[in-house]
Amino acid sequence: MARTKDEQLHAQRRDDILQAAARTFRTKGFHSARTEDICAEAGLSAGTVFRHFGSKQEMIMEIAAREFARYQGEVRQLASREGLEWLGQVDAAGLAAVLAPSEYDLGADSWLELQRDPEWNEKVLAFDRDLRQTLIAELERGQREGWVRASLDARGATNLILAMFSGLGFDRDTGIEIDMQATATAMADFCRVYIFA
Repeated sequence: MARTKDEQLHAQRRDDILQAAARTFRTKGFHSARTEDICAEAGLSAGTVFRHFGSKQEMIMEIAAREFARYQGEVRQLASREGLEWLGQVDAAGLAAVLAPSEYDLGADSWLELQRDPEWNEKVLAFDRDLRQTLIAELERGQREGWVRASLDARGATNLILAMFSGLGFDRDTGIEIDMQATATAMADFCRVYIFA
């Protein structure tokens, strides 16, 4: 029983450190954030932090792995008939929910740093290829079944849909104010007119 409790405490401490690291990365940027800043934000000694993580890089990799898994799930839901139909009637609240900060809310600076890491770069590119193929296949299936416009270029439509979300996410990360009502209306119109039969 004690071992389970120790494992839970260890997991909770790691989580607390990652939350503090994510807040530090958001406010200072990945490169400017020092390990000392993360320790101060977590209210822990350097020894305690280094017992759980060997480096700042290890922290960002763990945060990225968790964010990546969450992002994959969300995007896979969108790359379905139900997801596309939802997008065709999205409202401001729904769009705001999709764009809302996640648990760790890594900013563009941290994601760009991950892109520079060869291992993560390959993971991100492989996921992107898989995601695009999934959405293309769903659009092509919709064309065969008659609910997607027959003349739609599935590959081009996929690029546009993903670019819209990437752009809106980047705007949010950089503090650009997004008119959710106007954007949701335009996005729903785009889907209804451009994608659906």
